Amino acid sequence: MNVAQLQLWLFPLYLWTILAFIGIWIISLFGLLVLRASYTYTLRRDALEVRQGILNLQSFVVTPQGFSDLTVYQPVVGRIFGYGDILVHSQGERQTKLRFVHSPFEVADKIRDIMGKPIVRVEGHV
Repeated sequence: MNVAQLQLWLFPLYLWTILAFIGIWIISLFGLLVLRASYTYTLRRDALEVRQGILNLQSFVVTPQGFSDLTVYQPVVGRIFGYGDILVHSQGERQTKLRFVHSPFEVADKIRDIMGKPIVRVEGHV
């Protein structure tokens, strides 16, 4: 029995197998692209703004007063391709996860620099 030469609808079986793997890869890539498009992180001089969603947009801001700590998670595949996740802890027991961040340790250092600065406000004299 010559299984390698088995044909389904004018194509050999190995070609159908290759097409199936390519189709599965494209579908999984589409999910990652939607995930990337639905999250936007903006680091300002005085806060970290997180926007999430494509159709329904949610936005919230983590200020230095509420900033507590952050954790960087970078799996083996993330080390190879240079991405990772950053988990920002706030004093209100809220955790914000920044997903698929490029160069996560550099970004974490920038967040620490901005969020670690004390805010001093001086009221004007009358």
